[in-house]
Amino acid sequence: MPEASTSYGDKFISYQPLLRQSHSGVWNPREIQNYWESYVQGRSSMTFLSTPAVSPESHEVYKIGWPDKKNPFTQTDLLYNEHEQVQELILEIRTSLSIPYHESLANRLVALFNDAKEEDSASLGIAVGSLRNFHNFLQSNTNLRCPTISLTPEYNIYASWRLEENRVFSVHFLLNGDTRFVIFKPNDRHPERQIRISGTATTDILKETVSPYGVWDWISE
Repeated sequence: MPEASTSYGDKFISYQPLLRQSHSGVWNPREIQNYWESYVQGRSSMTFLSTPAVSPESHEVYKIGWPDKKNPFTQTDLLYNEHEQVQELILEIRTSLSIPYHESLANRLVALFNDAKEEDSASLGIAVGSLRNFHNFLQSNTNLRCPTISLTPEYNIYASWRLEENRVFSVHFLLNGDTRFVIFKPNDRHPERQIRISGTATTDILKETVSPYGVWDWISE
């Protein structure tokens, strides 16, 4: 099963994007050469985002750059844009006082992103649609215990809440606002056995879908 962890700050991730030549229409060869040279020069100074370190006095998070682009003319542009959206969503989680454990959740997400990029620098890191879905769920349910979080092979968010060994609620947050969930709970008539319930639901009705199984009694505070 997955696991979660954090930090705080009213400041977050910073990076210095490479400068593009201003242009209208198609770049000419010289503009392409200038851009490529600026990219190569900047590449050596760009690194993966570090898990923020916290200064207890100032609550300021110190950080380094978000991952860099590799190729300015392929699907990497789209990947780079997704990275920016992921960054913004993690920042929203980190600074949202309405989300319990927002610091821990944000730090865990940063760690997961970095781990994924270290394994495969061309990967999504975290799928922005899944992260947005998870963020919406957190905002709609403001009394949740802190879940453990991991990533699926598709870089989607997988969150779990566990009460003892025999009560588990896990949710796979998909890209389009849907979720897949699974519940493990004791069988009251046969205490030595366990009930497993699974299904799908949109994020906005997930709570009412699983409430009859007593899930909210152990995942909320």
